This record gives sequence, C-alpha cells and structure tokens, in this order.
Amino acid sequence: MSSLRVGYLFKKKYINYQGKKYEVFEFIDYVSGIGFTNTHNNDICNVLSGNNAGVYASFINEDANEGEYVFLSDDIDKAIKDNENSVDFIEIRKKRISKTAKYYLRNDKSTGLTQLLNRDLISYLQKEDKKGQSDFDEEEFEKTSDISSMYSSIKKTIISQDEQIMQILTALFKNQKVVNSDLDMDLIAKLKENILIYGSTGTGKTEILKRISKLYNIPLVIEDATSLSETGYQGRKITDMLEDLCLAADNDIELAEKGILVIDEFDKLAEKSEDNQSHVSRLGVQRSLLKLLDGTLFYFGDKKFDTSKLTVVALGAFTGIIDEKKQNSGNTIGFGSNNMGKKVNYDDYSKISSNDFIKYGIMRELIGRFSKTIAMNPLSKEDIIKILKESDFSPLNTYKKLFDMLEVNFDFSDEFIEYIAELAISKQSGARSLKTVFDDCISSALFRIFAGEYSSISLVKPDIENNKPYILTKTIEKKHGLFGRK
Repeated sequence: MSSLRVGYLFKKKYINYQGKKYEVFEFIDYVSGIGFTNTHNNDICNVLSGNNAGVYASFINEDANEGEYVFLSDDIDKAIKDNENSVDFIEIRKKRISKTAKYYLRNDKSTGLTQLLNRDLISYLQKEDKKGQSDFDEEEFEKTSDISSMYSSIKKTIISQDEQIMQILTALFKNQKVVNSDLDMDLIAKLKENILIYGSTGTGKTEILKRISKLYNIPLVIEDATSLSETGYQGRKITDMLEDLCLAADNDIELAEKGILVIDEFDKLAEKSEDNQSHVSRLGVQRSLLKLLDGTLFYFGDKKFDTSKLTVVALGAFTGIIDEKKQNSGNTIGFGSNNMGKKVNYDDYSKISSNDFIKYGIMRELIGRFSKTIAMNPLSKEDIIKILKESDFSPLNTYKKLFDMLEVNFDFSDEFIEYIAELAISKQSGARSLKTVFDDCISSALFRIFAGEYSSISLVKPDIENNKPYILTKTIEKKHGLFGRK
C-alpha cells in the first residue's frame, strides 16, 4: 500500500574518527514522497520534490539498510498545524529546514535520530565536506555575486519595493566589498554601514534580506528584539545572537564576523515610561546594542567575536509613530471601502525623521549608529494584486505548483484576485496576510481534492448563487486515493 509522505531526507555514511566508527546522517532536504513496502518487506520512500526527486530512500529502522539515502517521516497533520493550519508545502519546508541541524546519529531506540553535538566530530565532518565540494559552487557564487542579477532576481519575489531593494542591496554589497578588503580597520569602520529598515507589516523587509543572504552566500540570522534583555534580567543576551550567527556560518568565526545580524521588532525596544521595569530593561538593551554597533569584542564559550566587520540590520514597523502623526494631523481616514487601495498620507514612512524615532523612545546615540535608513513603500490594492500575480512566492503561484504536482486543473478569475486583495488589505498586514486569506478561501476544498473526488478547481468571487470562492469539477473516473490509478 502506498501513501503520501513528507519528511526529512538524509544521506547516511560511516565515519572512522579517532579510532571509533560512527553512523552519521547528514541532512539533505525536507521533501515530499510516496511511501511503500518493497518486495523485501522494507519501507521505502520515493522522493517527489526538490533536487533529489526520484531518489529511493529507506525509512530509518533496523531492517532498512538499502542505499545511502534514508527518509525520516514527519507527521503531516502536525506539520500543517505548525504552519498555522495552512497546507503550503513551500512554507512548511522552510520552517522545518530552519529548525533542522546538519548532522544526526541514530538514537538508542533505532527508530529515529538524535542531533550530533560532538563539536570536534562536527568540525571534522565539515572539513571532509569542503574537500568534496566541486568548483561548481564557486562558479555559482561568482554568478550570483553580480549586483544586477541579484537585483533582478529579488524583484521577482518582492513587488513594489524596487528602490528599497536597490538601496538595501547596494549597502550590503558595499559592506561585503569593504569587510573583505585589505583596508585598515579605521577606514572599514567609516565605510561600513549599519541599516535601519522601517515600514508597515508585510511590505517585504525580512524577505529582501533572506533573498540577498541566499544569493550572496552570507551567513544571516534573524533575531527577535522582544526576546532580548540586559545583563541581570531574564532573557537572551547579545552574545546569544552572535552565537546563533556562528552556527549559521558552520562555526567559521571569521565568516560569521562578516555576516548579517538582523534584529526584528526593533521598534519594540522603545522606552515605555509607564512601565518602569520594562523601561529599564529596554534602555539597557539599547545600551548593549551600542557596543555591538561600535565594533567590540564579545566572548562566549571559548570564542572571541569581533563585531567590527559585522553588518547589523534593524527592522521595525514603528506604527506608533504613524498613529501619533495621524492623531496630530486629525486625519481619521481608515481602510473603509471608499479608501480601499489608496496610499493615504499617514502611511508614508518616508516622512519619518530621526527626531521621530528619538521621541518614540529610541536613544539618540543608537539611532545615530544607523548610517543608512530605508523606508518601505506602503502597499495599495494595485500593489497587492501585482504581488498575487507576479511574485514567485505569492500563494497563487505556490498553490499552482501544488496542483500541478497533483495533476489537478487550476484557474482563477480577475474578480477573485480583486476579492482576495480587498480581504488582505482589510487585515492591514500587507502581503503577509495574503497567505492567510488565500488558505481560508481554499482550505475547505482541499480535503475533497486530496480524496481524489475532483480533478479541477476554479477560484471565483463568491456571489448569491455560489457563496464559496471556488468551483470544483468532479473526476470522470474516480481515483483510488490521491496517488492511485484513474
């Protein structure tokens, strides 16, 4: 009997290290596949997705030793639940990969894996992996290091932020040129820029940086400012963020020192005078960040981390500043139907000045350390529609890939696109809410599609006759399950 599976693809290898033999599982990808039992009564998974499509991998148990690839099944229902009940394999895959280590060992029960924690063995494995790398990686790096091709690539994903992409890309590209040069440290410090990016939720602040990091092969970590605390208070410290960056660089300290540290929710560090304890803690975190931005030696474990070459990027919505400007101007325009799609003035982040940040509660000295400030564009209804139609990662395009994989016909009307755009704007979360809105519209149809009852879905704007945002067409011959024969 066959069944749809999602899970972790590993490459199994045996390592002799310091006179001891290790069975090591190297994580390759989070994949989808068909699980079945072969003629030898072993559980096998035929991988369907990713660069390793077509690989046959045995499930991890004592009897399944076929091939060098192995597959560890994941709970599909739990994976969907962890993804906010959204059936979006691309998003599920990204989240699972972000929480998966590189190397694992078989656990005592022989039914799963345990993360490898032996640092000396990890370093040995990393060196062996580097020896086996071909020149292709280097050629690919050179190709994607061209700033023009990177700009064109990112614009396919992030829509209506062309100038912002160019500014962010230019600043990071310049930083990498500078920190990898033979210039003296004083000159590097003067040329390197730390960046503050601010704008409404869902305008692409984080995604731009992720795309640049992936294309430019720079270690990058995104940390939440709300989890930080000063010394003496419970919470994460500056050194915890730097340690995460080291892990992202595979413990290559020199590479990590030239990486990108992104501090999200930066606006939440603003002083709050009405809450004395929070006020003190937030102010302490801001002071700690001053040392980070100035270029200082930090110590954790047996590591010494110099932040002189580190690029720090702060992200924040700063909606409080916008709300205050709105109140002061007496502007009460909202997101009602009469204003749907309009870029109203109080959403124009380009009007925010350094003094606005300071009045909001960010230390003057801290704001002064960000030599590059970039305001994101607010998104209109037309922008949202453009994102839906053109972005590589729009839910419209990601679901199309899913339905193509399932061999289900898929189409949509222009009225449906406008309907989705209006729902997304009403949530005031920018492009981020598109996925939620889209999933809500389509979720009730997915079960019947997965059950093989329908072979076609058309997305439409609901009306009096059809209150659902879709029309399903039955299969001519009923399928025996999702992957059965017709």
